[in-house]
Amino acid sequence: MQSPMKSWGWLALALALVLAGCDSSSMPPPPVPDAGTQGDAGVTDDAGTPDSGVAQAQPCEKTQGVCAGANRALVDGAYEPVCTARSYGADYEAAETRCDGLDNDCDGVTDPATWADVAPMQWAPYASMVDSAPVEGGLLVVVSDRPGQIQLLRLDTALSLVGTTVIPVATGIDPATAAQLVRTSRGLALFYSVQGSTYDSTQGRLLPLNEQGAPLTEPPGVLLFEQPARYAPARLAFSRDGGHGLVTWVSSAPATGDARELLGMMVDADGQVLSEPRVLFQAEQARTSLFGPKVLSLGDGSFVVLAVEGAGVADEERIRLRRYDSSLSLIGEERILTAGYSSTPRLLLSPPTPESPSGEPMLLLRAAGGANPQLQQVRALFSNGGLETLTPTTPSQSAWLGATVTSRGLQVAWISMRYAPVTGQDTFFDFEGRFWGMSPSGIVTDWTPGALPMPMHRHGEWVLMHELPGQWMGALLMNATDNPRSYTLRSLRYCAP
Repeated sequence: MQSPMKSWGWLALALALVLAGCDSSSMPPPPVPDAGTQGDAGVTDDAGTPDSGVAQAQPCEKTQGVCAGANRALVDGAYEPVCTARSYGADYEAAETRCDGLDNDCDGVTDPATWADVAPMQWAPYASMVDSAPVEGGLLVVVSDRPGQIQLLRLDTALSLVGTTVIPVATGIDPATAAQLVRTSRGLALFYSVQGSTYDSTQGRLLPLNEQGAPLTEPPGVLLFEQPARYAPARLAFSRDGGHGLVTWVSSAPATGDARELLGMMVDADGQVLSEPRVLFQAEQARTSLFGPKVLSLGDGSFVVLAVEGAGVADEERIRLRRYDSSLSLIGEERILTAGYSSTPRLLLSPPTPESPSGEPMLLLRAAGGANPQLQQVRALFSNGGLETLTPTTPSQSAWLGATVTSRGLQVAWISMRYAPVTGQDTFFDFEGRFWGMSPSGIVTDWTPGALPMPMHRHGEWVLMHELPGQWMGALLMNATDNPRSYTLRSLRYCAP
């Protein structure tokens, strides 16, 4: 039999062990995770919770776009009093500059377009009297809007005006009727046509320029052609290497003014004649004229030449296309397309493909008017390619087309213009329009600045387009008002990835 003393001893020992386990005051506390410090990306391991010992982070001021759901970042032990990219993240910008499909500045607008007034003009130039070309740091724009001079405007990549060069030229009583920027193997040059000294002839001239638009030789430049007609539409394009160029101009009959022939000749980078003038097109139908010449250089040194043959208002037009080599010999057969009145065709090179690294010639035009006007394209120009619809435009309005091929594909823009007469106003100002663009993916956007249409002039039938850095696009067009009388060259910078 066990002793009572031994039983009580075991019981006392067990009780002591239980009491020791219940007293945690003498045990070391468990380890506490490091609350973290501000990292490079503006993220902390512990943004603050009621149990962390750090006050809970408060929401940031901006709540839209890339800022949605952002809380203040902990920086050196304190929260940002005003949220910055540390809080909002790497996609945030205080002033949005990126074309990336995000609302970077968190103002509720993604990739906002920017309109600006570039420069006032003295008169409303036709499409043949304005042109633009990319130069380092931006664009160079030529404008013929007054007698006695041609203006060269320098724009930066934001399409803001940074400088102007005025070139004095003898134009007669009217401005230069053609003004075009071309690139030769010697650099940039201005091609323009003006009235001769007797006002019954037209001269085409070539003037070399530097990249800022200043003449490298004294105006007026090299005489390329002289045609006995007060108005002779003309165009010039140089080969890809800039060594030779094809200049074309319309020959008008002095007695009737009918333009029955399109002439052309080949010149070198200095404007010296390489091949004598010859007839490239001749009107084939009675009482028709040739107008709207276009020239496109191809990768092999040859050229596509376009002329429109028509009889006048509301009549069908024949778009005539031929290819010529560098010696002005005809290549293959002529292509003729029938189009409605005022089809305003444009020649472009298609985006490069593995089969055609230099691209293939393509044609853009607008279909006949009516309730549902369309913009159309023709690819495989000399292989029987047919008309394809690019996009419908605003019903019952005229669409004036601009287009360019960028690194991402074909970019198209147009002005949908309608006649909106105002009592007592000069009828040339009785027009208004909206500006539209279509991205390479086929997305169509109304870029008009505001709910109301833009005030337009009857000559505002042109859009100049260029690709800008960072996937941005640039467009130039003309707005005009009668009261007060004004003509304004405007720019639009918009995102079209």
